[in-house]
Amino acid sequence: MYTMDQAGQLAAGFLRQMSADWDNEVTLFPEDNYRAQKGEFYYFAFQSTKYVTTRDDKYFLYGPCLISVHSVTGECRLLGVHESYEVNPFGAR
Repeated sequence: MYTMDQAGQLAAGFLRQMSADWDNEVTLFPEDNYRAQKGEFYYFAFQSTKYVTTRDDKYFLYGPCLISVHSVTGECRLLGVHESYEVNPFGAR
């Protein structure tokens, strides 16, 4: 079983690979309130690097910017908008 830190490393690697040909550079949020565990999954929020650095809304990426990591297999994937809303990983735990 992966720890939160190990899952974060997996999510960061997945994000690097997935976004390699994107126009915007992206990164995971460094703050703990943008990481969560619910059930068998860890969840991590990501955003444009410029937004994370400056918090300037002109750099904000809209849409569900969430990655889930399975705590046992380490499988990473992006969450869609409906699943993000349903899971609400950063809401009440």
